[in-house]
Amino acid sequence: MGVLGFRRRSTWAVTMAVGVLVSGLAGCGAQEPTTPADHAAPADLILDPDDLPSGFRPTQFTVSDLVAGNRGPIDAAKSAEVTPPDCRPTADADLNPQLTAANSAVLGARSSSASLVELVTTARRDIEADIRVTTGRCATTTTVVGSGNLRGARIVTRYSEVPTPGIGTDDRRVGQSLALRSMVSTTLPDGATSTQVGYAGYALVERPDGSSVTVQLTVSGDASPASRTPTPPVEPMTSAAFADAFGDAVEAAHN
Repeated sequence: MGVLGFRRRSTWAVTMAVGVLVSGLAGCGAQEPTTPADHAAPADLILDPDDLPSGFRPTQFTVSDLVAGNRGPIDAAKSAEVTPPDCRPTADADLNPQLTAANSAVLGARSSSASLVELVTTARRDIEADIRVTTGRCATTTTVVGSGNLRGARIVTRYSEVPTPGIGTDDRRVGQSLALRSMVSTTLPDGATSTQVGYAGYALVERPDGSSVTVQLTVSGDASPASRTPTPPVEPMTSAAFADAFGDAVEAAHN
C-alpha cells in the first residue's frame, strides 16, 4: 500500500493487487518492539539490509508509516465494485489495525524502478483469505473505484502463483504460504491506461521457540505512464528472484 511519493493511481491499484505494500519508498526503520523475554522480537527476525535483492537499497521507513499509508486504499476499497463479487480482498483490512511498533517490524527498500517492503509481525494474517481471492475464479478480477480521486477508474488484476522451491509443502518452518505475481491495468475515466507488475509473498512461520510470526514480502514495479496507448510495465524482478528473496525472508524469520 502506498505512501511517500508514489503516483496515487498506481498506489490504489497495487493495494488491490498485492496487499500490504508501500509504493515508492524504500526504508529500513524497524521500531523497537516489546515482546515476551522468551520470544525473539520481530525486529530481530527481519532481513538484514545487506541481504536485500540486488539493486535494492534501504531507506527510512517505520511501522507507523506502513499503517498510515494503508488506511486510504483500504477505505477506498470499501466502496469499490469488485467482479466477481466474492473475490473482494479482506486480509489487508483485517491485519492493518493490528500492526503496532510493539508487535511488528518493517524493512523498506528502493531500486531504480521498484519498491520493496518486508513486514514481520506477531499478528496473524488470514492467508486462507488471500488464497481464496487470488486463485481459481478470482485469478482475474475487475475493480471499479467508487470514491476518491480515482473514482470511476477500472482496475483489472491478473494473478499468477509463483513457485517457491525453497518453501516446501512439508516444510515444518511454514504453517501456510502464498506467493503471487500480479499484473494490474488501471484505466482512468478519460480512457488513459497505466500498467504495473508486482509480487507478494505471505507466510506463517513457526519458530523453534514455539512462537509464530507472519512474514510478508512485497515488491512493486513502477507504474507505466497513463496513456491511451499503454506502454509495457516495468518488471521489478524475475519470478525466480522474488522466490529467492521470499525464501530468504522466511529463513531469517525462522532462525
